[in-house]
Amino acid sequence: MAIQAETLGPASTPDFTRRAVILTGLFFAAVALLVTLSAPQVEATPRFPTAEAVYGFAGWTVSPERVEGRPGVVFVTRDFARGDGERARLNITTSPQAKLVYRANADVPFLGNGYSVAPAPADLVPPRAERTAQIARRGNEFWLQIATFGERRGVFGNGTAAWGLAVFDMVLGRPNDYYLARVMLPYRDATSAAAAIELADELFPRLAAYYGSH
Repeated sequence: MAIQAETLGPASTPDFTRRAVILTGLFFAAVALLVTLSAPQVEATPRFPTAEAVYGFAGWTVSPERVEGRPGVVFVTRDFARGDGERARLNITTSPQAKLVYRANADVPFLGNGYSVAPAPADLVPPRAERTAQIARRGNEFWLQIATFGERRGVFGNGTAAWGLAVFDMVLGRPNDYYLARVMLPYRDATSAAAAIELADELFPRLAAYYGSH
């Protein structure tokens, strides 16, 4: 019996590994198909909350929205100001096509403008599964960014789980809204970090509630 166990044990492990590799390969092939094919004709237009109640809360004033974009995706910007002089910005990228939102990480706008980007220290912005925090630097200029990716079902980032759900949406012809929300402000010290956290903790759940209810 001991000989049989030694014979069967190693043989079963490669079989399991091969199956896992095949399934993983099929999954990523489907993701690659979604990313590389031309964008399908989608009747839905990008949607985002316009109600002032979504953005306003005590201690901050908020600017009117500025909306830009290209076919299939829009970029919404709102500026925030606090009485002590703190300034911040909210950017929302949203589209009914997952690849127009998920294919670029949240740090790409900074990287494309000559910044270096690194994760924010955990003691500055406590880590959470539903968001990322980064510090961007260019010379003596520093920005702190807190970002989240989401869609109608919730917040899943833009990794394997998010792409997998998007593939199912595509295969089933199921409409959805995919979005990236970024809160950013000039970073100086823990006080400015606390301001960014305050904004993210207020705004991100409101955005998730909006998309989850539509």
